[in-house]
Amino acid sequence: MTVSTERTRTTEEVARRWFDALTSGDIETALDCLHPDVEWINYTPVPGFNTDMDWIGTYHGRQAVLDSFRTFTNRVDVRSERLVRLIAQDDQAAGVVHEESVVKETGMAFTIEFVQWLTVADSRIVRWKSYTDPSQIIRALRGETGGGERA
Repeated sequence: MTVSTERTRTTEEVARRWFDALTSGDIETALDCLHPDVEWINYTPVPGFNTDMDWIGTYHGRQAVLDSFRTFTNRVDVRSERLVRLIAQDDQAAGVVHEESVVKETGMAFTIEFVQWLTVADSRIVRWKSYTDPSQIIRALRGETGGGERA
């Protein structure tokens, strides 16, 4: 087995463990997949557009990631998450996740698909970056009609 093939296999194993934990709500196992100094990039805040999503931004370290998760789960009830597709090559993995959630304050539901791009080193995720169209989340946070339904 070549070094590249072995690296890809390890990356895929770490990514599968991460996504299995994430989609089952096992935060402890998910956090264990992260390097202690993980770089966590959860979208980019744009003033006047997506700052309603107060859990987004760039964070470093497991505790900061946990704090971000807590901020998110204090505001949003995730009803279901499932991994749709996973691709791994060398030290990179990309997973597409389908999520159905409800904003607690407004009762508005939203459905999104997002991509998580992972970089793995020493069997841990050292960099995590998320990509999505946040418009459905923002609409639900603001309680706006025209795309979300009350749960």
